[in-house]
Amino acid sequence: MDDPAAELTTNGVIVVPGFLAADRTAQLQRTVDDIYLHLDSLHQFPDRRFGDSFRGWRGVWLKLLPKVLRQERPDLEARYNALLQSIEADVTRLLGRGWHFFAKRSYFRRHIGVAKAVPWHIDADAAGLYRVAASVINVWLPLDSVGDHLPSLDVVPRSHTVMRQVPLLTGNDLYRGDEFASAIGPHRTPRLEPGDALIFDQFSLHRTQRTGAEKSMRTACEFRFIRWAMPTLQGLNGRSRYAWHVLSKDGFLAARAKTLLGR
Repeated sequence: MDDPAAELTTNGVIVVPGFLAADRTAQLQRTVDDIYLHLDSLHQFPDRRFGDSFRGWRGVWLKLLPKVLRQERPDLEARYNALLQSIEADVTRLLGRGWHFFAKRSYFRRHIGVAKAVPWHIDADAAGLYRVAASVINVWLPLDSVGDHLPSLDVVPRSHTVMRQVPLLTGNDLYRGDEFASAIGPHRTPRLEPGDALIFDQFSLHRTQRTGAEKSMRTACEFRFIRWAMPTLQGLNGRSRYAWHVLSKDGFLAARAKTLLGR
């Protein structure tokens, strides 16, 4: 790619082969494995939400991870922090200044089998990101080979431009159906090796690829980055920005009114 930032803006998704060099990929794999081993050994966690995500879907919430590691495994915390700093620097070199790691919505995810496959969604509403910032990306780094026997992500290129005009979902059901996604455009399923990155906009439609065996295991990093220096709604706080979207001429209330009026 001559201009990854421009391609990300245009397509809403880019694949970056060799985003991490082989040595740092191996370091990240070992560190994440050691983190899971340590967390599996704990009988309780300092925060209920951290424990719920770990027990419920093998998710490691990175906002609280340093605190959880600090008391018993400061060496592991130091390894994690060093890797995270280098990944932040890589994102800046690739996409330009202004992007900042957002731990509050970043996770390690250990996907086991097919039962936890996530349907079509966008991070803007499913992960509550649009309440936080108008410009958010997910730097998705699988730590296993994905796209064949282990699930990658299905993504719909350029769907971010369409989805920015579609009302955000609210309530408990934050997913879209197959017909909805296929009407926007064909999806791609990148084959990725450890060290490759899939980077996509918070409004890009994506889902877990439908592959894998009952006991197959795939581990991936979901590093989300935000950019504050954006015009328009970026200066609003999350609640105001969300209300603006809901009340706008293309928002939820407008769509509801058209339905009621039969337009």
